Parts: sequence; C-alpha cells; structure tokens
Amino acid sequence: MKKIIAALAAALMISVFTTGCFGMGQKAAVATGDEALSQEATDYENNFEGLCNYLASFGYINPVSDNEDVTYVSMDYELVGADKGRKFTEQTKKKATIEIYEFNTDKKNATADEVIKSVKNDGVFKIYDLPEVKALLSDNGKYMMIYTDKSINEENTESDEYKLRDEIVTKFKEFHK
Repeated sequence: MKKIIAALAAALMISVFTTGCFGMGQKAAVATGDEALSQEATDYENNFEGLCNYLASFGYINPVSDNEDVTYVSMDYELVGADKGRKFTEQTKKKATIEIYEFNTDKKNATADEVIKSVKNDGVFKIYDLPEVKALLSDNGKYMMIYTDKSINEENTESDEYKLRDEIVTKFKEFHK
C-alpha cells in the first residue's frame, strides 16, 4: 500500500512540474513604442519581461494573442529556486513549449545554486526524484530555458524544427550577455 501511495505521489509531482499546474494562466506585458519594433537585445530591459518581449519580437513566443486568450502558464518557479517562471503554450512559429525562468543572481538560494550548477555542467537538472530535465542558461547566467519539441530528430540537423530551435537558443543565450 505504501508503494502505491508513493507511486501516486510521484506521478502527481511529475504532472505538476511538467504542466505547471500550480500556476494560473496570465497575459504577459506587451512591448510598447520603439521596443515593440526592435530586434536588438540591448533595446530591452535586462529583466524577465524584457527577455519575453525580445523573444516575442522574433515571433518565437506569443505573450498576448489577438483574441486575449491566455498564452502562457505561470510556473511554480520556486521548485528550481527561480524568482519568476513561465511556460509558453502558444508560439507564433512552432508548437513547441518554451519555459523561461529568471534567477536573482545577486541573492541566489541553495536550490538555485544546485540547479544552475547542474545545468552549466551537464545541461540538465533534477529535483526530487523526478526525471532529469534538459535546460540551458543564458550567457549572463540570469535566465534558464527549457525547450521541448518532440518532433525534433537530433540526427536531422537540416530540419526546420532543428534550425528553429538553434535560432531560438542563440537569441536566448545572447540576451544581455
């Protein structure tokens, strides 16, 4: 009986972590003025909203849709020691999922230190007894991204999906080096 309860608890934790069930759907702030037209990272503030608006300027994510539908889920970012986190559920160029987290690099906690170190060293992190999660850090170490697209074939580097992921990863990593 204890094994069944433990298995159910583990399944629930995996579900919560991978789907962002702790968060409520919300709309992101919309870039305004010159910022809305720019595709230069330095034209955006070096913060979570700036990164989201920068990625949106390329059409990688859609923080607000035309019909006001929710396009992202707020994640339980404390699980990874972050200050903010969102999982974008509607992208304008691809139906992949993109999770973005922001860490306070001036005042990290033990969980953040462990996650960041693991991602830097191995490209993955693990919390609790859940499976490892592939992730990457921005060059400035302030942001983490989890990019999931099950249609990518790692051996087919010429596919549109593979090229798009590489393009998004490059823009993400370069944001405010």
